[in-house]
Amino acid sequence: MSAQAVIDSLEFARAELELQGSLPVSGLARLQDCLYGSAGNVEFAVKGARNGEGRPILRLNINGLLHLRCQRCLGQLDYPLQLSNTLLLVRHGENPADAVADPDALDYVEESTELDVAGLIEDEIVLCLPLAPRHAEDECRGLGEAMQNTGPGNDVSAFSRLKELKKILESKR
Repeated sequence: MSAQAVIDSLEFARAELELQGSLPVSGLARLQDCLYGSAGNVEFAVKGARNGEGRPILRLNINGLLHLRCQRCLGQLDYPLQLSNTLLLVRHGENPADAVADPDALDYVEESTELDVAGLIEDEIVLCLPLAPRHAEDECRGLGEAMQNTGPGNDVSAFSRLKELKKILESKR
């Protein structure tokens, strides 16, 4: 999908249409703050259908590799994205009562004659990302090296610099 796709979500579901495509990660603006790099693409498939009760739904499958920023070492964390979700289409202003009471109820989105598919895909990705992505403790790049450089006499660490500054200030009293 090179151009921005807009669908009539209700008609898309009723006709059981399918749309597949690829979005560049660099074009997903709301993700940029948590990314280490914006290289690559996200592959997606949106399929319209009806659930067991005959209500219109959209089935989403999203795959790709995101390069997130590890919150422990601030390095690149490769995050394999494999997301599948089913969204119930509801009328404008409708709030399915079972969605509030039942934690296993389908997620829902308002039906629209102009549903932005790229925006929908980006919404789903944002909702599935970990709050604070981190490597396993022994996998953080540069963390072990940084910990080795914090010893006495080594000015690499801000804390060791602070310790030296504190000694200087105390000696002037």
